[in-house]
Amino acid sequence: MTGEPAIADGPADGLPARQAGLRRLAGRAGWNLTDQLLSAVTNVVLTFVVARTVNDEDRFGAFSTALLIFYLLIGVERALVGQVMGIRHSDVPADRMRGVAADGLGTIATLGVAAGALVALTGWIIGGLVGPPLIAVGVVMPGLLLQDTCRMIFFAQAMPKLAAANDAVWAVVQFSVIGLLIATGQANPWSLVLAWGGAALVCVGLALLQLRVLPRPRAGAAWCREHRDLVGYLLPETLLTSGGLQATTLVTGKIVGVRGVGSFGGAQRLLGPLGMVGAAVMTFAMPEISRRKSLSARTRWRFAVALSVLMTVVSLMYVAALLLLPDSVGQTLFKASWHGVRSVLLPMGLFSTVAGACLGPALVIIAMGRARQTFWLTVLEAPLVLTLMPVGALLDGAPGAAWGQFVAQAIQLPFWFWQLHRVLRMPAPTAPGSGSADGDVATAGRSAKGRVRGPGLA
Repeated sequence: MTGEPAIADGPADGLPARQAGLRRLAGRAGWNLTDQLLSAVTNVVLTFVVARTVNDEDRFGAFSTALLIFYLLIGVERALVGQVMGIRHSDVPADRMRGVAADGLGTIATLGVAAGALVALTGWIIGGLVGPPLIAVGVVMPGLLLQDTCRMIFFAQAMPKLAAANDAVWAVVQFSVIGLLIATGQANPWSLVLAWGGAALVCVGLALLQLRVLPRPRAGAAWCREHRDLVGYLLPETLLTSGGLQATTLVTGKIVGVRGVGSFGGAQRLLGPLGMVGAAVMTFAMPEISRRKSLSARTRWRFAVALSVLMTVVSLMYVAALLLLPDSVGQTLFKASWHGVRSVLLPMGLFSTVAGACLGPALVIIAMGRARQTFWLTVLEAPLVLTLMPVGALLDGAPGAAWGQFVAQAIQLPFWFWQLHRVLRMPAPTAPGSGSADGDVATAGRSAKGRVRGPGLA
């Protein structure tokens, strides 16, 4: 299933072999992109449905707060299991993969139950508008985390078609239930969250049938011990990037209130397609650069600049289109929440643009196997965001926080190119193959994708 080259390398393989390899690569890339598109569209549509259904900025903000918790835990899930599947088990035969998948899914099942109980308890203690959506997220958390882990297993085993099919089923089930809730007048933030997470649990059952496995919850401790060299690096990376950004948003939310959080959530949904473009660039460009070991430093530099320019142009065009949206369209999509979303759209769009510009140097460094050099930039990112977003919120509410986020990202851009310049002057790295090297590449890949998505986008 895995292990065969996607593209034949040697001339002796002949033109037909190369064409067949290109077709296989294009097919997997197409299904990967389809899955990302399904996921992005589903998240955007869900946000629009909630915004239009509740028609209240406070309730929409409460829903967005619950989503922030989910996105943080998805990052933890991928650090513990999802990324490890792709790093270490992408070439495991199908019969052995069932045991690996059972252990990984069992680890996430334990995490989901424990984290879900904690989130639900927190929601019960907080009460108010935020409490019920948090309780609902806690109830459905195991299914949500397991569904994402199943997707990661499909990708690791070069089966993106099954991942796309699973996400399509999720979309159909959840929006069927949501339509029923709206038709019967039972739609509110917590019931919509239950519909969303309940549909994920249905997809978990389908995926377990497809994979022919059952989770082994007792395998969690053994899994963490076996993969501690990867998990010990991936988890801190998650906490410094996604976790730090989500925590900053939650802290900032205390200043701007639930309406401000809702404004951030709405703008993030609108900007979500830029993350999909960034993920597509990562999918195609990184392996192409990585396999060409003989590229000169000048060529690598030009490749990084070209990728950054591409992402910058695409981002500016997309953000300009969003800014030109008539208010009537925005109010149709978000109703009462549109004014708040509009107020943060420009700075958050510029943030996404600069994040895309960082992708070029980050991707080239990763492809060279020098991902450890990106860790210090991750360390720089966390305190900048933790400082500038709350300061901006104190000065000008939600728009000020969004401008603080943009400034933090803009400060990092020259450091990325400076780091690439340093890496290009270093001797060639040792041959890959160790778990540590693999872990470095995967971790940096997550960092680069996280910078394209922005906080709160999965």
